[in-house]
Amino acid sequence: MSEEQQDNRGTGENLPAVQKSRELVPIELPEQHQRFYDKLRAKIEAFIREQSGNEAVAKYILLAPDLFVLLARLLVDKRVGLQAKALAGAAVAYFISPIDFIPEAITGAFGLLDDVVFAVYALRKILVDVDESIVKEHWNGEEDLLRVITKVVRSADDLLGKKLVKKIEQTLFRKK
Repeated sequence: MSEEQQDNRGTGENLPAVQKSRELVPIELPEQHQRFYDKLRAKIEAFIREQSGNEAVAKYILLAPDLFVLLARLLVDKRVGLQAKALAGAAVAYFISPIDFIPEAITGAFGLLDDVVFAVYALRKILVDVDESIVKEHWNGEEDLLRVITKVVRSADDLLGKKLVKKIEQTLFRKK
Protein backbone atom coordinates (compact mmCIF):
# COMPACT_ATOMS: atom_id res chain seq x y z
CA MET A 1 0.00 0.00 0.00
CA SER A 2 1.33 3.46 -0.93
CA GLU A 3 1.96 6.21 1.60
CA GLU A 4 -0.97 8.19 0.23
CA GLN A 5 -3.31 5.25 0.62
CA GLN A 6 -2.09 4.69 4.18
CA ASP A 7 -2.54 8.39 5.01
CA ASN A 8 -6.12 8.37 3.66
CA ARG A 9 -7.05 5.01 5.23
CA GLY A 10 -7.65 6.40 8.68
CA THR A 11 -9.64 9.45 7.53
CA GLY A 12 -12.29 7.47 5.70
CA GLU A 13 -11.73 9.66 2.67
CA ASN A 14 -11.32 7.99 -0.66
CA LEU A 15 -9.16 10.65 -2.26
CA PRO A 16 -7.69 10.08 -5.69
CA ALA A 17 -3.97 9.53 -5.81
CA VAL A 18 -2.15 12.56 -7.12
CA GLN A 19 0.66 11.83 -9.49
CA LYS A 20 3.91 13.26 -8.25
CA SER A 21 5.34 15.95 -10.46
CA ARG A 22 7.90 14.64 -12.87
CA GLU A 23 10.78 16.36 -14.48
CA LEU A 24 10.25 17.04 -18.15
CA VAL A 25 12.95 15.72 -20.39
CA PRO A 26 14.02 18.53 -22.69
CA ILE A 27 14.02 17.55 -26.33
CA GLU A 28 16.45 19.51 -28.39
CA LEU A 29 15.72 20.21 -32.01
CA PRO A 30 18.12 18.83 -34.57
CA GLU A 31 20.36 21.62 -35.84
CA GLN A 32 18.61 21.85 -39.24
CA HIS A 33 15.21 22.30 -37.54
CA GLN A 34 16.59 24.94 -35.16
CA ARG A 35 18.10 26.87 -38.06
CA PHE A 36 14.77 26.72 -39.89
CA TYR A 37 12.96 27.91 -36.75
CA ASP A 38 15.33 30.88 -36.42
CA LYS A 39 14.94 31.81 -40.11
CA LEU A 40 11.18 31.47 -39.90
CA ARG A 41 10.96 33.64 -36.78
CA ALA A 42 13.14 36.33 -38.43
CA LYS A 43 11.01 36.26 -41.60
CA ILE A 44 7.82 36.67 -39.62
CA GLU A 45 9.19 39.49 -37.50
CA ALA A 46 10.31 41.34 -40.65
CA PHE A 47 6.87 40.83 -42.20
CA ILE A 48 5.15 42.23 -39.13
CA ARG A 49 7.41 45.28 -39.11
CA GLU A 50 6.60 45.92 -42.79
CA GLN A 51 2.88 45.12 -42.56
CA SER A 52 2.15 46.70 -39.19
CA GLY A 53 -1.50 47.33 -40.12
CA ASN A 54 -2.52 43.68 -40.43
CA GLU A 55 -2.42 42.40 -36.85
CA ALA A 56 -5.18 39.84 -37.41
CA VAL A 57 -3.12 37.95 -39.99
CA ALA A 58 0.13 38.51 -38.07
CA LYS A 59 -1.14 36.65 -34.99
CA TYR A 60 -1.80 33.56 -37.13
CA ILE A 61 1.53 33.81 -38.92
CA LEU A 62 3.30 34.07 -35.56
CA LEU A 63 2.02 30.57 -34.75
CA ALA A 64 4.19 29.09 -37.51
CA PRO A 65 7.48 28.74 -35.59
CA ASP A 66 5.80 27.27 -32.50
CA LEU A 67 3.79 24.81 -34.59
CA PHE A 68 6.93 23.84 -36.49
CA VAL A 69 8.83 23.15 -33.26
CA LEU A 70 5.91 21.19 -31.81
CA LEU A 71 5.73 18.95 -34.88
CA ALA A 72 9.51 18.49 -34.98
CA ARG A 73 9.51 17.46 -31.32
CA LEU A 74 6.69 14.98 -31.91
CA LEU A 75 8.82 13.42 -34.65
CA VAL A 76 11.55 12.50 -32.16
CA ASP A 77 9.34 11.56 -29.19
CA LYS A 78 9.41 7.79 -28.65
CA ARG A 79 5.90 7.85 -27.17
CA VAL A 80 4.43 8.98 -30.49
CA GLY A 81 3.27 6.23 -32.84
CA LEU A 82 4.43 5.75 -36.39
CA GLN A 83 1.24 7.05 -38.04
CA ALA A 84 1.29 10.24 -35.95
CA LYS A 85 4.99 10.69 -36.72
CA ALA A 86 4.22 10.35 -40.42
CA LEU A 87 1.66 13.16 -40.13
CA ALA A 88 4.06 15.32 -38.13
CA GLY A 89 6.75 14.62 -40.72
CA ALA A 90 4.43 15.60 -43.56
CA ALA A 91 3.60 18.87 -41.81
CA VAL A 92 7.29 19.63 -41.11
CA ALA A 93 8.09 18.86 -44.75
CA TYR A 94 5.26 21.18 -45.82
CA PHE A 95 6.81 24.00 -43.76
CA ILE A 96 10.24 23.42 -45.29
CA SER A 97 9.18 22.76 -48.86
CA PRO A 98 9.24 25.67 -51.28
CA ILE A 99 6.33 24.02 -53.10
CA ASP A 100 3.02 24.50 -51.33
CA PHE A 101 -0.41 26.02 -51.88
CA ILE A 102 0.73 29.59 -51.10
CA PRO A 103 4.49 29.81 -51.79
CA GLU A 104 6.40 32.10 -49.46
CA ALA A 105 8.84 32.92 -52.28
CA ILE A 106 6.04 34.82 -54.01
CA THR A 107 3.88 36.05 -51.14
CA GLY A 108 6.41 36.49 -48.33
CA ALA A 109 5.36 35.65 -44.79
CA PHE A 110 1.70 35.73 -45.87
CA GLY A 111 2.46 32.39 -47.52
CA LEU A 112 2.90 30.86 -44.07
CA LEU A 113 -0.85 30.94 -43.48
CA ASP A 114 -1.37 27.72 -45.42
CA ASP A 115 1.51 26.14 -43.49
CA VAL A 116 -0.18 27.09 -40.21
CA VAL A 117 -3.54 25.69 -41.32
CA PHE A 118 -1.87 22.52 -42.67
CA ALA A 119 -0.03 22.06 -39.34
CA VAL A 120 -3.18 22.57 -37.27
CA TYR A 121 -5.20 20.13 -39.35
CA ALA A 122 -2.36 17.60 -39.01
CA LEU A 123 -2.33 18.15 -35.23
CA ARG A 124 -6.08 17.52 -35.07
CA LYS A 125 -5.48 14.16 -36.65
CA ILE A 126 -2.41 13.46 -34.47
CA LEU A 127 -4.45 14.16 -31.33
CA VAL A 128 -6.75 11.27 -32.22
CA ASP A 129 -3.86 8.82 -31.66
CA VAL A 130 -1.51 10.62 -29.28
CA ASP A 131 -2.35 11.54 -25.70
CA GLU A 132 -3.12 15.24 -25.41
CA SER A 133 -0.67 15.64 -22.50
CA ILE A 134 2.22 14.40 -24.66
CA VAL A 135 1.40 16.88 -27.40
CA LYS A 136 0.93 19.75 -24.93
CA GLU A 137 4.26 18.88 -23.29
CA HIS A 138 6.03 19.93 -26.49
CA TRP A 139 4.04 23.14 -27.03
CA ASN A 140 5.93 26.40 -26.47
CA GLY A 141 3.20 28.76 -27.57
CA GLU A 142 1.78 31.35 -25.22
CA GLU A 143 -1.87 30.37 -25.68
CA ASP A 144 -3.43 27.00 -24.86
CA LEU A 145 -2.78 24.60 -27.74
CA LEU A 146 -6.36 23.33 -28.01
CA ARG A 147 -7.64 26.90 -28.08
CA VAL A 148 -5.12 27.71 -30.84
CA ILE A 149 -6.24 24.70 -32.88
CA THR A 150 -9.90 25.65 -32.49
CA LYS A 151 -9.24 29.28 -33.43
CA VAL A 152 -7.26 28.37 -36.56
CA VAL A 153 -9.82 25.79 -37.71
CA ARG A 154 -12.65 28.30 -37.25
CA SER A 155 -10.73 31.00 -39.14
CA ALA A 156 -9.25 28.78 -41.87
CA ASP A 157 -11.88 29.58 -44.50
CA ASP A 158 -11.49 33.32 -43.91
CA LEU A 159 -7.69 33.13 -43.96
CA LEU A 160 -7.27 30.91 -47.02
CA GLY A 161 -10.63 30.51 -48.71
CA LYS A 162 -12.83 27.43 -48.76
CA LYS A 163 -11.23 25.89 -51.85
CA LEU A 164 -7.74 25.91 -50.38
CA VAL A 165 -8.93 24.59 -47.01
CA LYS A 166 -10.70 21.78 -48.84
CA LYS A 167 -7.44 20.91 -50.66
CA ILE A 168 -5.59 20.76 -47.34
CA GLU A 169 -8.30 18.54 -45.88
CA GLN A 170 -8.15 16.29 -48.93
CA THR A 171 -4.39 16.03 -48.61
CA LEU A 172 -4.48 15.11 -44.93
CA PHE A 173 -7.74 13.23 -44.63
CA ARG A 174 -7.92 11.68 -48.10
CA LYS A 175 -11.33 13.21 -48.75
CA LYS A 176 -12.52 13.40 -52.32
